[in-house]
Amino acid sequence: MSKQFVKESELSYQKSAHSWIPTTVHRHTTGLRVVQCKVQQPIYTLAIYVPTLPENDTGEPHTLEHLVFCGSKRFAHRGYLDALALCNFSQGTNAWTYEDVTCYTLTTASEEALANVMAVYLDHVLSPQLRDEQFVTEVYHYDSKGREHGVVFSEVLGSESEEAEVGERRMLQLLFGEDAAYAKSFGGLTRSVAQLTNAEVAEYHKRFYDACNITMVVTGPVGARFEQALEDIPPEILHSSGHDSRRMIPINVPEGPVSARVLFAADSHVGSVQFGWRGPMGSDVETVTALEILLEYLTEEASSPLSMRFVECKRPVASSVVGYVKQSIPTTMFIGFDGVPYGDGGDSEGESGDEDESDDESEDEGKSEDEEEEESEPEEEDESKSDESGDDITRLLDEGYFAELLKIELERIYTTKFDGDAQALRRAVEQYGQRLAKRMESHADDTLQTTIGIDIVASHFATGKFAVGTRARIFDVVAELAQRPIEYWLELLKTWLMDARTCHVCTVPDATMSARLDAERQQIEEANAATVVDAAAHDQRIALAVEANRVDLPATVRAGIPEPDAGGTSALPHTQLCAEAHGPLAAVQVLRSDTQFVNVRLHVPMAAMPEALRPFLALFQGLLFNTDVQLPVGAVHEGAKLTEPLHVSYAAMDQQLAELTTSRGSSVGMGVEPFVSSWTDEVFVVSLHTTPEKYADAVRCIVQAIVFGSFVTERISTVAQNLLADIAQIKRDGRDVLTACVARLSAQDQVGRPRWITNHVSLFDQERVLRQVMRDAASVAVYLDEIRRVLVHAPGMFLSLGMSDTDDAQQLTNTFVHEWQTCMDAYSQYVPISEQPNDPFAIPRESRLPQLSEPLRVHVTLRSIQASFAAICVPCALREHPPSEADFDTQLARLPARDFYALQLLLELLHRTDGPLFNAVRGMGLAYGAYFELRERQGQLMFLCSRASNVSGAILAMRALVERVGEHWDEYVGAFEVAMARSALVFSAVDEQVTPGSVLMMCVVSAIDGFASVDLRNKWRAAHLRAVTIDDMRRVFDTYVRRLVDPQVPAIHVVLTPPGTQLEPELGSFSRRSLNEI
Repeated sequence: MSKQFVKESELSYQKSAHSWIPTTVHRHTTGLRVVQCKVQQPIYTLAIYVPTLPENDTGEPHTLEHLVFCGSKRFAHRGYLDALALCNFSQGTNAWTYEDVTCYTLTTASEEALANVMAVYLDHVLSPQLRDEQFVTEVYHYDSKGREHGVVFSEVLGSESEEAEVGERRMLQLLFGEDAAYAKSFGGLTRSVAQLTNAEVAEYHKRFYDACNITMVVTGPVGARFEQALEDIPPEILHSSGHDSRRMIPINVPEGPVSARVLFAADSHVGSVQFGWRGPMGSDVETVTALEILLEYLTEEASSPLSMRFVECKRPVASSVVGYVKQSIPTTMFIGFDGVPYGDGGDSEGESGDEDESDDESEDEGKSEDEEEEESEPEEEDESKSDESGDDITRLLDEGYFAELLKIELERIYTTKFDGDAQALRRAVEQYGQRLAKRMESHADDTLQTTIGIDIVASHFATGKFAVGTRARIFDVVAELAQRPIEYWLELLKTWLMDARTCHVCTVPDATMSARLDAERQQIEEANAATVVDAAAHDQRIALAVEANRVDLPATVRAGIPEPDAGGTSALPHTQLCAEAHGPLAAVQVLRSDTQFVNVRLHVPMAAMPEALRPFLALFQGLLFNTDVQLPVGAVHEGAKLTEPLHVSYAAMDQQLAELTTSRGSSVGMGVEPFVSSWTDEVFVVSLHTTPEKYADAVRCIVQAIVFGSFVTERISTVAQNLLADIAQIKRDGRDVLTACVARLSAQDQVGRPRWITNHVSLFDQERVLRQVMRDAASVAVYLDEIRRVLVHAPGMFLSLGMSDTDDAQQLTNTFVHEWQTCMDAYSQYVPISEQPNDPFAIPRESRLPQLSEPLRVHVTLRSIQASFAAICVPCALREHPPSEADFDTQLARLPARDFYALQLLLELLHRTDGPLFNAVRGMGLAYGAYFELRERQGQLMFLCSRASNVSGAILAMRALVERVGEHWDEYVGAFEVAMARSALVFSAVDEQVTPGSVLMMCVVSAIDGFASVDLRNKWRAAHLRAVTIDDMRRVFDTYVRRLVDPQVPAIHVVLTPPGTQLEPELGSFSRRSLNEI
């Protein structure tokens, strides 16, 4: 670079203790900087950082983030930016806003694609149009009936009364003072957003969005092409008016209260408590890193001190605890406890609340059987009010009570010098370093963007002088911290947590808040409507604004969009092969790539799991690595064979696993979330991630936990109670509840066969099952033992191993089999497997949809939400995978999955950013999100809508769109639109194969889908996508998409709203149900 940009500095970021990422900083004549990180990966990321501070609660930074995408002065057509991005191997542009920065992002699959988009993106950021019409639809307006709409408004409406949002907002006010920038709502509050004007947004842009304030960070194997594209940016795009927004954020400690008790809308009997401290400045990297390690030591594992004291105890007072450092100015530190019982609980055994929203609900209605039993058995109620530690359960969310409990525990940890373990923090440092190495390997781009972004903000609001690289040698910092004596860590604990000003917020559920918010909304709508003099003229102005902001790219504009060479994309270099399977394994997949870890996934078929055991699978999953272990004679422990049985506590086992693995877990199906089973719910998955030198010990420890886990009553009760608290929190989240409702209503059990596991592990069944467990935990152990017996004897286990090119695949396989067999030889109920299946990947696919004679329409109400959610589900039996075991090339020549890919391409075209569905729903300000989803393995096509301010309007808008597409097909589906959708799918294919872990997962999915390798799957997909024609897309539109709007199709409709919401009659007749009735 020699003209507009000059090289300012060069540095390298550590990717590991022994490898580096070259990084260069260039400065433009305007002051804009570009940081290039040459990460060797198949994708490229661009982030445009604009340091921003909120000055009130109107959400100016967040609002501006939305308006930037509506068009720029030189590229005026709305949708041009995202059309350009989508044509250039990406999923479009995106952005996010935090308290002190707004960031605009793009991820592409080639350097040419990145170069094609960059200048246009910058023009949108630096010179947005900011027209009044754009503000109407994207931010806020109300119709002639007073109903409020707008994309930003819908997003804020859906979050501002949520538990996490309410608690964090109050915590920042305590930490920084109510007048501080960090205490303001950068996203906006609904009542303040309603007062915001477009002129104020334009003025905010002028103050903060100058080129001299902006830094671009690029990651990927960038080279000469990108650098030339930088030089070619026209001066009229990259210009500066000299509005330097740098300022020093005051760091004085505020006077005033240090505690608060805030309410949030929810029915359940659990809340949360969060503690916060002001930390050192971010430039003190060693201290900040040490505090991150200390907080992880205190909270990360089940065996961590605060977990054992508050979560994993006999009577838990929280279902989880997390500690972390936030990179504010100065930094802030947090320890948060979720799932904290409220009051006498009605729920001392974890009952998560009733969701019956009946308007005529009496005071006693909605009480669970548990609550009624507690009322009739006061001695049990009294017992529940305190545990063996003396905690008063009824006072946990009283202001100051939990703070005293935490203070006592921190003092105990300090006095006992970390429970007398002089090496505890050295091990914590090592584990932190391993997790960091894993993040850098799996997500080097995201990790670097975050790290550099911290420095960009600090340069702007803390030091006033640009500098990056404060964390460039982070692995050296970690190595130095590993040498610190225990006195260093004790002083750290005392200085920053024990003796420092401690703020805490108790977040308390309020079952009456939803009704109050509903009443307030009605009053606001009535007041808005009263201001409308001429309803027709008012609605006409809104309609004109919508039309003016509609995406409509002229043919001449579309023709000028550059498209990159598909040959410029790449994939992560890897080799896939098979190792010899023996012992319990029917197959072994091996993936070789550039990794310093060994990634292990064991898949155990569960088709033969008896009906009586299936309800306890979620509990088994929760206990698997979280219960005591009884090692028999002959088992290996600490390098030696035992000559007598040994009882290992859950804490000791957890600590051992933490030292041997960077991560481990188990799941019912391929998912990781509890109470949500994935498409492969008939498979139990155990995973671990470790280093080659620890592999044998890690496998031994994992297998011992599986085979010799001791399901003692106390651990069963503790884990069950914490799972119930987790359910209570899940039931507050609209998206999670909608997913659970759809899964429940669309998976019909078959007569004469066991119920689907997905139904057994749903939050609906599990709430009932776990309450029963709490009443009689001792009787459950026999079911858990039997689940274990079924799993370890299951034929058809397959193992997936990710490793480096230098690791011996057969040796790693043999080690796994040896450790497994050693444990099984000592397992009293072991019976050798006599025969393995021919194809361990043959997981059956059967339609689970109910046989409906008419549409099923369900309206569910939740007190914990203020925005609405919706789903429409119709049958769609299209399949992506090869239909038989015949020769692959012979099958591919017939293109049997042509309709599947035609539908996938069509849906991408319809719901892309700034596409037809986007315009119809989000462009009207009806909802924050709307999209179609093809769930091939469930045989479903879905329409989904999230955070809607007008859910009826959003559904009706989707219906109208589908009808318009059918009538005016050529206006919506042409060669340009198809090319754009195809480009986006090319990026998706690259993006799912970027890291060693993601490629290993694709190996598993490909095998289950009938592909011998990931490469063959890629070949299959590419051939089909090339072959799809517009006529194919029209055929699948008529056959499948129209089902979503056909009133005769027996579709499943689920709408989730706040209690006061009435659905429009045009949607059809809905059955109103509570969650308990799903």
